[in-house]
This record gives sequence, structure tokens and C-alpha cells, in this order.
Amino acid sequence: MTIGNTNAGGRAFAIPLDRRLPGRVKFFFGFGAIAFGVKDLSFALILTFYFNQVIGVDAAIVGTALFCALVLDAFIDPLIGHLSDNLRTRWGRRHPFLYASAVPAALAYLLLWFPPDPDGANMFLFIFGVAFLVRATMSCFEVPMASLGPELTSDYHERTRLFGLRFFFAWLGGASMLLLAFAVLLPAYPGNQLDPRGYHDFAIIAAIVMALAIALSALGTHSEIKYLPTVEREELTLGQSFGNVFGSLSNRAFLILMLCTLFANAAQGLNFGLLIYFITHFWELGSQALAWFMIAQVVGIGFAVFASSWLSRRIGKRRAAVRFLLLAIVAVPLPYLARIAGYFPDNGDPMLLPLLVILAGLGSSMLVSALILKVSMLTDVIEDDAEKTGRRSEGIFFAGQFFVQKCVSGLGIALTATVLAIAAFPSEAEPGTVSADVLQSLAICFAVVIIGFGLFAAAIVSRFPIDQKDHEDRIARMRGTAQETTL
Repeated sequence: MTIGNTNAGGRAFAIPLDRRLPGRVKFFFGFGAIAFGVKDLSFALILTFYFNQVIGVDAAIVGTALFCALVLDAFIDPLIGHLSDNLRTRWGRRHPFLYASAVPAALAYLLLWFPPDPDGANMFLFIFGVAFLVRATMSCFEVPMASLGPELTSDYHERTRLFGLRFFFAWLGGASMLLLAFAVLLPAYPGNQLDPRGYHDFAIIAAIVMALAIALSALGTHSEIKYLPTVEREELTLGQSFGNVFGSLSNRAFLILMLCTLFANAAQGLNFGLLIYFITHFWELGSQALAWFMIAQVVGIGFAVFASSWLSRRIGKRRAAVRFLLLAIVAVPLPYLARIAGYFPDNGDPMLLPLLVILAGLGSSMLVSALILKVSMLTDVIEDDAEKTGRRSEGIFFAGQFFVQKCVSGLGIALTATVLAIAAFPSEAEPGTVSADVLQSLAICFAVVIIGFGLFAAAIVSRFPIDQKDHEDRIARMRGTAQETTL
């Protein structure tokens, strides 16, 4: 269901309905992100630790393999965006991909946690190949699912709530699975977080959860297919679709968001990549303490869903995103800088864990609030492009975002390995055996990168040119054209 109209060039517009979505639809749209969250948080938070500290693979090998896999996978996204934008079936453009991705993504993820013997060259090829397979199969779900969002509604604030729920479920799924790992699965074995058997149990359960989340999300949004914009098929070659991804950088608003993504997501990747190192070695806390950090993440993200919508309604998406980023770069490095300065509780102090958990939840909440608004602003860019070209290219724009985001995620993982190497952090280190100088160097490098990247991200997103009035005027013009062409 859509309104048919044309732009100045004669191409037909396809405008999503301006509506508040049923709660059921929003729930299932967000619910599928559980699969993405399980994969993404485990990659960011424990995968490097697992291969480096548990399996005994050099951190540089792990970081390089994961970085190469992520960069290669980033080039898959334009292909999926191209196919998704141009697919025409009775199940629409997006849902065939959703249904087809559930089982392959889960099986690839499961395989990653059962590596061969840790020989250097073989381990590099294994990590690189299987990590690429995981990322590529998940892209077959994530690019079409994210592209479905702006098609469901053109309401300016409804889109923020919609993508806020995706962030919430992504973090709920990822944090809940890690909570299960840290509180139940890892402590069940004598080696705790250094015993590979706990990670194997985690992988089996996580793979099942991922498959179910994808399948239920597809089924739960299937009824909305009849309400989606009816888009004419556009014959584009794959090369032209790749050209559209890179050509989208000529859109100033999109370029601003992608530059913000570069710095914000790299900082986030470093934060999660080093968190388990800090908890295990810097704060000398066990796996059950890690569980409290996961609880703080879930609570913080739940707050972010409401905070992002509430503040953006009052001061706009752009100004709200800037404020959230500035608050994040205060909260995230604060405990490390305070410890170095001698103003934070010592290890073993009963106040240590509560303070760390509160600051971790606050920092994550502020950062994710900014990221929610960034994705919501991307949907406004899509409408801007649709008015200019008459083409709805959600798949291409989200492919462009994921292209940058995955390259940057690879950068975050590479940054983790680089910071560990700069600090001369040893492999397979036992808690309490790493020197104070190494730990302090690690904390200082971490704080410098987080603060610097956060300031750059805030400065860049402050230049975003589209506000609510721009968006609503644009939709009105497009609908006005529709009325004129039907008279």
C-alpha cells in the first residue's frame, strides 16, 4: 500500500504510510536483532579473549584474521542490498532473505567456537574463513531487516522508537547470552573463563537462539508486507549498485553519519574488546562480576531506548546525539583515569564492583542513545534521496552504513590488538601476574582513544543538516506531488 507519484524526472515515488505501528509489529521488528546482538557482542567482547587467552593464539593473529574477515564481508553488503532492493516476490523484497538466513547463520556461528589445533597458519585461515562466513550469512538477515524499517512508516519519531527497539533487543540478546555464559556456563568448569568447555556450551545455545530469533522476526512482520511501498523494479548491474553505495557519499548528510560511525563505532569496538581484559586483570574480578556488567548493559540500553526518543523530541536528533556522545566519553574512561590518579577504590574493596557497574551502564546508555539517533537520522537521509531520485534504495543505504560499520568494527578489533601489543600485554596471563606498569599503559591508551574518538564523533554529527521540519516538509511535497498527479 503506497501513494503513487512522480518526481521532476518522471520516476514514480513510493512513500511509506505515515502511521504509528502496532505494538506487535514493532516487537517482532526489534526481536530479530537478538541474533545480531548475540553475534556482535560475543565477537566484540569475548571472541578475541577466547582465541588469545583460552586457545592460546597470538593476539595479533586473531586481530588480523578478524579484521580481514570483516573488511571482506563489508563488500558483501552492497550485493545483498542490490538483490534485496530489486527482488520482487509475493513475500516482498525483504522477507525471502530473512527466512533463508536463519539456519546458515546459526551453523556458521557454531563452527567458529570449535577450532582445530592452534597452529599459527591454520588458525589464521580458520578464524578468517569462518568469521567471514558468519558475517556474510548474518548480512543476509541484517541488511534486509534494517531496510524494512523505513518502509514500515514515514513518521519522524516512530522511526526512532522502531530502531530504538532494535538496539534494545540486540543488546538484550547479546548481554543475556553473555550473562548466561559468565554466571552459569563458565563457572561450571574448574578453569572458569579460561576453560574452553564453557565456551562450547555457550556456542551451542547461542546458535539455537540466533536461528529462532531470525525466524520469529520474519514470521512476526510477515503480515506487514501488504502495507509496504510498491516499488518499481529497477534494472541495475551489480557494478552500478556498488557505484550507488560509493555515490551515496556525495550526499552530505550521509557522509556526516558515516564519518560519525567511523569514530563512534571504533571507540565502541575498543571498549568491548578490552572490557574482559580489564575485568579479569585490571580490576581482578571473576566471571560472576562479568555477569553484573551484562545486567548493567541491559538496563542501560533499556534506558537508552526511552532517553533517545525523549530528548530528540525536545531538542532534535542532532543536538541530542551530540549530548549523548559527550556524556559517554566522560562516563566510559572515568574509572580507569580515577584509578590511575588514586581516586578509585582498590581491588577487593566492596565498593569497587557497584561503582564499575553503574558507570558501565551509564556509559553504554549514553553511547547507544547516540547510535540509535544516528540510525534514525539515516532513515531521514533515505527520504531525502528518494525525493531527489524517485528511487527507494533502503538496501543500498543500509548496505553503505554496514559497509562502513563493518570496516570500522574490524578497526575496533584491530585497535584492541594494537593497544594490547603497545602495552606488551602477555598471552595466557593469569590474573594477578600482569605488572602494574603494563596495566597502567593499557588503561591510558584506552582512555586517550575513547576520548579522542568520541570528541571527533560529536563534532562531526553536530553538522548533520536534516531536522524534523525538513523531513516533514519533504514528505508533504512528495505527497502533494501525488495528489497533483492523480487529478
